[in-house]
Amino acid sequence: MKKKNKVAAVAVSIALAVLFSLLMLWPSASLSQTKAPPKGEPIVIGYVGQVASPGTKPCMDIQQMAVDEINAAGGILGRPVKYIVQDGKGDTSLSVEAARKLIIEDKATFVSVEGRSEICLAVQENSGNLFKEYPHILVFNGPMGSELTARIIDEAPKYDFCFRDWDPEPAHYAQTKYIMEKTWKKDLGVKKIAILWEDLAWTTEWRKGIDYINLPTWEKLAESVGLKVVYSKAVKPRGTMYMPILQEIANKKADLIFFVSSWFTDTDAFAKQWADSAAKDIYVSLYGGVAQTRAFWSMTGGKALGIFSSFTDLDVPVTSKTLPLMEKAIKRNIPMQIHVHIAYADIYHFKAAIEAAGGTNDIKKLIKAMEEVETEYSLGKVKYETQKVKPFYHSRVRVNPKDPWKTIPGYYYQLLIQFQEGGKIVYLNESCPENEKAMAKFINPKAVKTPAQLRKIQAGGR
Repeated sequence: MKKKNKVAAVAVSIALAVLFSLLMLWPSASLSQTKAPPKGEPIVIGYVGQVASPGTKPCMDIQQMAVDEINAAGGILGRPVKYIVQDGKGDTSLSVEAARKLIIEDKATFVSVEGRSEICLAVQENSGNLFKEYPHILVFNGPMGSELTARIIDEAPKYDFCFRDWDPEPAHYAQTKYIMEKTWKKDLGVKKIAILWEDLAWTTEWRKGIDYINLPTWEKLAESVGLKVVYSKAVKPRGTMYMPILQEIANKKADLIFFVSSWFTDTDAFAKQWADSAAKDIYVSLYGGVAQTRAFWSMTGGKALGIFSSFTDLDVPVTSKTLPLMEKAIKRNIPMQIHVHIAYADIYHFKAAIEAAGGTNDIKKLIKAMEEVETEYSLGKVKYETQKVKPFYHSRVRVNPKDPWKTIPGYYYQLLIQFQEGGKIVYLNESCPENEKAMAKFINPKAVKTPAQLRKIQAGGR
């Protein structure tokens, strides 16, 4: 009996030893199935922008996040990606020098520039002079200035390596006409509007009209849909005292104030002054900027109550990529304005182009790949226009360049919202008819309330 027990004990010991060995090997087996870490010469991607800017810093943060994701998944064609930021401090000459450093010293293959047309134009000219010796791709992150892409055709082939991840001024007429006619006139009953313009280069064509493709001023555009423009004024982006302007608008008895704003505009200061002004019962619609995020509510101390804005700090699945990106951005406290979504999308578009070109050694193949690849992102699809029509060529696809009154569906979804009581976000409309049907389950134009109604609700009334 003792001998049998001894044999059994030996057998159990052997079995346990084998099991232990298998368990020890298990992590190694698991690791062997993961992506190998990238190696070799890094692909350098750079960004020129003002590090201290609340509009530009999120672009840098979201691109770094994208690069980290790509490296964790094995890099691009097995090579690591290196991301470098150069601070242009919001100054044109410093931005040019920052881009020179990225191109010459850091050997960046892709260089993005913050979305101010004046800065992008200066960097573009510098890059044009460097390109032969230092081939690279230059991408403008968010500006609208038509000159940036018009000169690609006018001075071909000098600027063939330039791309704009946003769309030029003429591409915004279709959505603006639709908002004026459908949202303001039909849904809100607006008859008279006041327009405030951020006084920077990007609004110039809308103020003057675009003669070479027969597009009117936005005042005339409003009048064409039956709205009367009772006030129009250009204001400096920061430091404007809005109270006297708001008093004038109230005297003109406008029904809605349309502020053509960007992330450079101090719309938070405007909202605070509007809420305490004679114009506080007049609707306000902001074109863009920090009002595209939930943070705008706290930035204004709740004074944004009743304000309309385009909105991209989304909690609805515009595409399959929207909510996963939003979840990651929230964890990292990155505010998601339009150009931040696009900055993230750019990195994956670069990746797709590099893979299509088979690497980064042949710049002609890389430019062609940038033109040909199409990628999906959190707000639609990314594709660059290849029809040689000014100023759409090498800008992101949004409208038909031969008929800019027609939006191409699926390439950009822009939801419009109203800030309601307690900072609640109510989705009211989609900015073009071609996309509105796809977004119908998220939007409710009947949910609009007047500023006076919302103040009463928030105060505890009905």
